[in-house]
Amino acid sequence: MYRKSARRSSLFLLDLMISILMFSVASAWCVRLFVTARSVVSETEEQNRVQNLAAGYAEVFLASGDFDAFLLKEGAAKEEDAGGSLYRFWYDGDWKVSGEEEAVYYFEAALTRTGDFEKCSFSFRRTEGEEAVYLLDVEKYTGGEAAL
Repeated sequence: MYRKSARRSSLFLLDLMISILMFSVASAWCVRLFVTARSVVSETEEQNRVQNLAAGYAEVFLASGDFDAFLLKEGAAKEEDAGGSLYRFWYDGDWKVSGEEEAVYYFEAALTRTGDFEKCSFSFRRTEGEEAVYLLDVEKYTGGEAAL
């Protein structure tokens, strides 16, 4: 009788260890799933923020007569070259305009003029990498009235 209860207790312990192992594997998988979901959410939030900012600047570019003055008024740093003008803003981690030292992202607007057309290429980049987070090219006709 003593041997029978010993066998039962060892089977119970083995069953308990297998159950604990299965729950450990399942919980590790769930933790990994939650971490992956959080990183996807943060990437999506970043992409949405960048798209909204670029679309806003693009609308101002299309609607304004003097986009240069607007960008300078907003505090952009300006660089001139033969191809056109380059304006740059820096953003911190909370998406507030900041200085270059605290910046996590930077926004560039490259403005070029060819004939009666004005083109602006918008790009958002992280300060630690060269790959663009978002690119948007917008072009408008600046000559007189268009003839059909």
